Amino acid sequence: MSPPAPRARRGAPDWLVIARREFLERVRTAWFIAVTLLGPIAMVGLIVVPAVLAATSGADDVRVQIVDHTDRLGEPIATGLQLQGWKAEVVPRDTTEAVLLGRIRDEAIDGFLTIPASVLDEDPARRGDVTYQGDNATSQMVVMRLAGTVNAAVLTSRFVGIVPDERLPAMIAPVGFEPRHTTGETSGTSGTAVFLIGYAVMIVLYMAIVLYAVNVLRSVVQEKTNRVVEIMVAAAKPRALMLGKILGVGAVGLVQVGVWAAMGVLSMTYRAELLGVFGVEAGAWSVPPIGLDVVAVVLAYFLLGYFFYAALYAAIGAMVSSEQEAQQAQTPVILLLIVPMMCMQLITNDPRGTAAEVLTLIPFSAPILMPMRYVLDGATATSVAISLVLLALSTWLAAWLAARIYRVGILMYGKRPSLRELGRWIRYG
Repeated sequence: MSPPAPRARRGAPDWLVIARREFLERVRTAWFIAVTLLGPIAMVGLIVVPAVLAATSGADDVRVQIVDHTDRLGEPIATGLQLQGWKAEVVPRDTTEAVLLGRIRDEAIDGFLTIPASVLDEDPARRGDVTYQGDNATSQMVVMRLAGTVNAAVLTSRFVGIVPDERLPAMIAPVGFEPRHTTGETSGTSGTAVFLIGYAVMIVLYMAIVLYAVNVLRSVVQEKTNRVVEIMVAAAKPRALMLGKILGVGAVGLVQVGVWAAMGVLSMTYRAELLGVFGVEAGAWSVPPIGLDVVAVVLAYFLLGYFFYAALYAAIGAMVSSEQEAQQAQTPVILLLIVPMMCMQLITNDPRGTAAEVLTLIPFSAPILMPMRYVLDGATATSVAISLVLLALSTWLAAWLAARIYRVGILMYGKRPSLRELGRWIRYG
């Protein structure tokens, strides 16, 4: 049971005393310390684990059989795969698909490559496709190695007799390709790095808003269920209780997000050294500079987004009388948070497009999507200002409605109120 709120000190407003209580009550727990420390560990894991798994992803020591109907490509492809550590062999052309599928089923091989006779046809309309069937066809590393080896063999076959043998390796060597992100104002930076930073910002904001807004709901429901709120109302007004609770829990969230963000920046900055400990190549891209404007935008949207959703959750907590009812009542709000996550690709694919502009102006989705769009250089200062104004107005409206619902509902028990009853609560002086 949570202790009752202490009486306000002389000169200190009730909401500040309650916010201090909510903050200290949470930061002193072992769970707060554990989650705060596990967050950075998880971020390091998100960098290290995928890279280590990619390096040992099963793309080595693969067993492949090749059915070559051209009589020209099978051996070069097999040789190319063998040089990469695979066990590759060409089987007779009359080997049926059923036999090869049976070998996969019996785990004698991992997959088989079928090369049609028409793959070397000069007319693209008549040219057939090389197909691969295997139990590892979902591995991107396997697919990339197969595609690269097949393409090298096809190019070599086409140039034989035209280009001297000593020049063939240089002719078929792939060209390096590096995507660089820019809006035209400065030279581009690594597109991969910019995407990862934008994606990380979105995920952290989503998790922080959800976790701490839901904490407000649970705290309200717990105090209401245990009747502690009846004692607290005697010491402070309901509006002060709601404001103090939201501010206290939000301050806890701000501390944790600050720790997570700092660790995230450090992990990305020293990514090469971190992966080097595990013997994994980090790649050529580097972290683009993160300016104070990015920090300010992320912080502004976290605070406003948290207050917006925390007010909605506080109102839900005042409306219900149990955890079970709270789980059902919060579903519409959860959907409002899930929709922006589903629209992420609309932002990453075209940060300056109309869809991105609309989604980052809507108050329900702006706290999640606008910081990512800003990191991707898709939002102008004017767009951010308009979005922040709309979000601030919506947050004020949500807080005003929540305060009226909270004031009446916090002492109400029994069945959940209907929409008509909620309307009366809001109109109540």
